[in-house]
Amino acid sequence: MKVSSILTLLAAAASASAFAIDLHPNVQSPIGSFDEPTNWDATIPGGSPITRCSDPATDLVKIDRIYINPNPPAVGKTLHLEASGEVKRRIEQGAIMKVEVKLGYIILLKQTLDFCANLEKANTTINCPIEPGPLSVIKDQDLPREIPPGKFKVTAELYTAAEDGDLITCLHAEVTFARH
Repeated sequence: MKVSSILTLLAAAASASAFAIDLHPNVQSPIGSFDEPTNWDATIPGGSPITRCSDPATDLVKIDRIYINPNPPAVGKTLHLEASGEVKRRIEQGAIMKVEVKLGYIILLKQTLDFCANLEKANTTINCPIEPGPLSVIKDQDLPREIPPGKFKVTAELYTAAEDGDLITCLHAEVTFARH
């Protein structure tokens, strides 16, 4: 199973899709619980299974819309993703992404990745540095037939390259792949 294909939902939505998972395998992420009450709306227009897990008022990227087809994603099909929003502050080399992937309650992956390096590998419509202003990401990704059935929960937190690591955004998706 290619973990990069499963992560495409969040990675592309966060401007870094279809990347290889090969950096810093022992780094723990502060990814939190989704049971905590919030005072902001977690939904993102477009009908995708991707939601916010950070306050959009304080995020450095404002995500306006995420659209995927097919919805829900299907094993063995090409996933088309379109995301749009606005970058509030320049995103430079050294930005990181903390990723957690669960199958049910089992953590399959918990890693910290170089966000900009993975953008380059992913062949997306953008690269670092990402300047302030409108942002549009379009990505097609083949989802392999080897994805096992089950409910996958994917969370990605993006941070600036600054030593204090300002939060760029946090995205979460839950996708169930059925047995065919």
